[in-house]
Amino acid sequence: MKTYAIPLFLALGLTSGSALAHGEAPQAVHGGLVQEAQELWLELVVKDTDVTVYVLDEMRKPVPAAQISGTATVLVGGKSYKVDLSPASANSVHGKLPVAATSQIVATVSLKVGGKAASARFTNKA
Repeated sequence: MKTYAIPLFLALGLTSGSALAHGEAPQAVHGGLVQEAQELWLELVVKDTDVTVYVLDEMRKPVPAAQISGTATVLVGGKSYKVDLSPASANSVHGKLPVAATSQIVATVSLKVGGKAASARFTNKA
């Protein structure tokens, strides 16, 4: 039984260390909501009909927009709208809602970043 104790403690130590690798979320540089998504940091900004998602890698470096595509599903006034996101500025993707968003944001973002899937749920509801 003792021979299993050392590998078990090593495995647990490595697991908890990798789970804490990202630390605190980066600042919302663009005034949006920030969430972690599969080794990435996403910042969602919804203003009027504009939906923009900024992407940082695990080292908090911008991911080139050419490597990002996806969709956002945004809840506005109790109705769900799917928005296609396409490359915009340096490290962001952008799309348009058919109606203006309210101040309460509930959204799910699903992206392909460099061929890998990443998704996150955002809400600023109390």
